[in-house]
Formats: sequence, structure tokens, C-alpha cells
Amino acid sequence: MTINQDCLDLSHHFSNPNIISIFSYKSFLANGIEGRKNLAHQTGFNPNSLLNPKQTHSTNVVLWEKPGSVMDTDGIFTSNPKLVCSIQVADCMPVYFAHKNKPFFGLVHAGWRGLVHGILLQSAKCIKENEKALSDFDVLIGPSIQNCCFEVSDDVIDQFDSRFVEKKEDGKYRIDLQKMALSQLVKSGFQSEKIIILNECTFCNEDKYHSYRRNGNKAGRMIGLLGMK
Repeated sequence: MTINQDCLDLSHHFSNPNIISIFSYKSFLANGIEGRKNLAHQTGFNPNSLLNPKQTHSTNVVLWEKPGSVMDTDGIFTSNPKLVCSIQVADCMPVYFAHKNKPFFGLVHAGWRGLVHGILLQSAKCIKENEKALSDFDVLIGPSIQNCCFEVSDDVIDQFDSRFVEKKEDGKYRIDLQKMALSQLVKSGFQSEKIIILNECTFCNEDKYHSYRRNGNKAGRMIGLLGMK
């Protein structure tokens, strides 16, 4: 598999040697489904094997075994090694899950709304319902907005776990979404030593990543892909 300069190859973070994990940079033009197919083609995946969730900032997580679009879903898992999970993000956390040696893997789009409402807990539930042990999974949280740049006001602060909140002098609050996600994952049963968090802030790194908080409706999107050799 050839990874070009428009992509970040995350595969080496997973103990399963057959896992291929990709995250696109800002330089890659990610336009809808066609953008995902183009990235799949460029990285050696079959574009017709993509799972394309229609993301709505929900807590819906599903196991899906045939390619195509999946409506109103922000977490997509499969046990079919021929399929490729995909998501798009622009500050939200791309969360990659992969079993250490079996063909069971998934990608989750976790924005702050999904996080506070339990999308990672639903991800754990999906895995357990399919008779897999959470301790057998590697988890990676990819580039996303970090606590240096993620701020909220009084109107939503009560939705966040206070352990991950820092009040600023201007009356706003900084939230550490990655530590909050780590806490939820460990509480669910994943092993902390098998969880990797990339400290790449999408807001700060304007040359590398799109950011909705930085650029608003004009922001582009990065694509995450997860599949097997």
C-alpha cells in the first residue's frame, strides 16, 4: 500500500499487522463521498468497499456488513475484512478501534455533543454485544481540537465533566475533550495502555488541518479510513 504526502499513516499504532489506518491532511481535497472514494483509491483500498455513515452528531453506533451509505450514524464497525470504514471531521475526534488479531474494527466521529451524550459508551456496547473483549482492542484518537483552543460559554458548560474543565479569566471555559474521552474509554473497559491520543490540534495547525472553529462554514474536512490489507 502506498501512502502519499496528503495522508497521515496511523497503521503502526495498531498491534494487528493487517490494519491500515489513514487520516488525510488539509492538502487532500475531501469533497463528499467522491473525496472518500478518491482517498481510498490513492491509498490502495477498494473505493467500492467503503462504509459511509451520514454523520449527524448522534450517539448512533452500528455494526455494518455491506458497503454503502449508513443513515444517521456517527460510529461504524464491521467484521468484514473486505470493507473500509470512513468518517469526515474538522475539529471533532476521529476515534479508531481495532481488534488485536481478528477482523473487527470501527471508526467513530466524536464531537463534543456526541462525547457528552455517550457515543464512546455506545461504541463499547457495540463491541461487547458482538462478543468481543474490550481489552483486546487498540484505540487511537486522531488529530482534533485540543484544550488549548476548545472553549465554551456558560450556556453549555454544565454538560461537561468538571474534571476536564478549566475556567479562563474572560469567563469562558477550556475543555480537554481528549482526556474526557480517555476517561470514558477506560471506564467502559478499554485498557489505558492500549489507547493512544495524538496531540495534534486541528485549530492550531492551520497549515496541516481544516478547522470548523477556525474557519466556520468555509472549513473543509479531513477523512479517516480504517480497513485491512
